Amino acid sequence: MSFKNLISFEEISENSSNFLDIDSRPNWEELFGNRNPLNLEIGFGVGNFIIEMGIREPSENFIGIDFYHKGIRKVITRIAKYEICNARIVYGDAKEKIPLLFNAEELNRVYINFPDPWPKKRHHKRRLIKPDFIKILVEKLKRGGEIYIATDHEAYAMEILDFFKNELLLKNKNGIGVFLSQKQGIPKSKYEKKFIQAGERIFYLEFEK
Repeated sequence: MSFKNLISFEEISENSSNFLDIDSRPNWEELFGNRNPLNLEIGFGVGNFIIEMGIREPSENFIGIDFYHKGIRKVITRIAKYEICNARIVYGDAKEKIPLLFNAEELNRVYINFPDPWPKKRHHKRRLIKPDFIKILVEKLKRGGEIYIATDHEAYAMEILDFFKNELLLKNKNGIGVFLSQKQGIPKSKYEKKFIQAGERIFYLEFEK
């Protein structure tokens, strides 16, 4: 991270209680001022999803993790603008942060909207959703908790599905080997709306512990 970004994040930390640049579990109950369910969005982009969820679900708490500097600053500004009290933004790599920030069986739901598919074969190792990462999510997910994933990349969707089939503590809510063609009751991200308008197929996956 550049010196400029370091200064920006220091300023954000000082001026916004909604931003967290941390490496250990905070007292989430104290930060939110309640014991409401904790939900996590991994890779929130420009923040449309987490902001709308925060507004629509005032009795639940939402945490977003991302390392996109420009996106973080924009989301923090929008959270303040809309006076959203139940959303917090964490800077960092989800693979590194999640094991440190949450206790076992602490998360209610996890959302992963359009993770980078890294389409070139030599880059597949950079993909977020791998068996080891799924095990981390399962550990942090409470019994009855859910994982929601959306991607427009068919090959990546099939790979994700295969990985989840091998996780015995999770079940596909829609049946073995089944994708949803559309989702209900959950807001759409910026990229999701773009893909839908372009007429592209989106693969939705839903799993429950």
